[in-house]
Amino acid sequence: MIRLFLAACAILVPFAATPLSAGQSPPKVKVYILAGQSNMEGHGQVRSLDRLGEHPEHGHVLAQLKAPDGSWAVRDDVTIAWASKSPAYGPLTVGWGYGDREIGPELLFGTIMGERHDAPVLLIKTAWGGKDVYCDFRSPSAGTPGEDEVALLRKQQSEGNVRDTGAYYRKMITEIKDCLDRLDEIVPGYEGQGYELEGMAWFQGWNDYCQWRARIDEQPVGQGIIDAYPATLAAMFTDLRRDLDAPDLPVVVGEMGVGGDEMASRAGNEDDREARAIMAFRRAQASAVEDHGLDRAVFVPTAAYWDDRLEELRQQSDDHRRHKQELGIEDTEENVLPTPELSEEFRTRGGHWYCHYNGSASNYSLVGLALAESLLAMDREHSTPGTSP
Repeated sequence: MIRLFLAACAILVPFAATPLSAGQSPPKVKVYILAGQSNMEGHGQVRSLDRLGEHPEHGHVLAQLKAPDGSWAVRDDVTIAWASKSPAYGPLTVGWGYGDREIGPELLFGTIMGERHDAPVLLIKTAWGGKDVYCDFRSPSAGTPGEDEVALLRKQQSEGNVRDTGAYYRKMITEIKDCLDRLDEIVPGYEGQGYELEGMAWFQGWNDYCQWRARIDEQPVGQGIIDAYPATLAAMFTDLRRDLDAPDLPVVVGEMGVGGDEMASRAGNEDDREARAIMAFRRAQASAVEDHGLDRAVFVPTAAYWDDRLEELRQQSDDHRRHKQELGIEDTEENVLPTPELSEEFRTRGGHWYCHYNGSASNYSLVGLALAESLLAMDREHSTPGTSP
């Protein structure tokens, strides 16, 4: 359970706030929405988080995640709420990923926002693994699915997978509103001062991208799914702003960085359909906020945070697993790779699925950093005298 794990690895670290003068009202709660699918849930292995300190540009931020005694800090000024977890809310620290020993972008994102604001910060996390935009998150103004989307949905239905279009868009809105209605229960010390919706970070895409292989009656439909993504996602943001009564809500979209920068060079090979599909999807993500009339929306590159060495080790581990199967050797944590030294390096860098950034907590943290910095940059631009709102 998360409470037991956190008690063993972290201590509560107080973060000083400016004391209120007599009669002064407490500041409004700064609320951020963190939404998407499994990579917003987070599969960064906590055992690999110290590797963040090795990053040549951002390694110094690891210190912000530590208590004075070197354990993982628990922030009393940043609360995270996630209906899918148990308990469903608590102070920000490690363990708020999908599993209790995993993190997502929330950890460094929330740390940056806690340092930025002299006010309570609330992160509302609303994410589910394996969900797509062409069906699961499809919102009302996206309209009915297009021809390729309909063909794929019909095929899924014929295979017994009956889809409820828009179910997770509706669930996302419900969870956000429910959380905002219970601030007195969720945010420590809340005195009814209200809240401000400061921004939304969206990190999703695998289940739309990975349809690139899909064919119906020998006809490819995968590119049609990717081509439709920008308009459907832009519609979702428009509807979300309307449903939350937040027409100016800043939005940042995190690039699907799986595969790293290598995908751009690989995509030059016309036969590398995987890389070409990934690059097409990344362009679709950018197009959603750049070409569909959305104000205060930014695409955030993240591919540079991919751990190339970890990917090299993962490929070696796949080859080694096949070799062990051929020889009838049991698969254990100690022999993930041919030597104990390589196996240990793999574990301390991550150790999870390819689509989950190979479990790199450093990768997830740097994504959270990039998303937070992009929102803060938008906020500075919006508040600078002489700039357009």
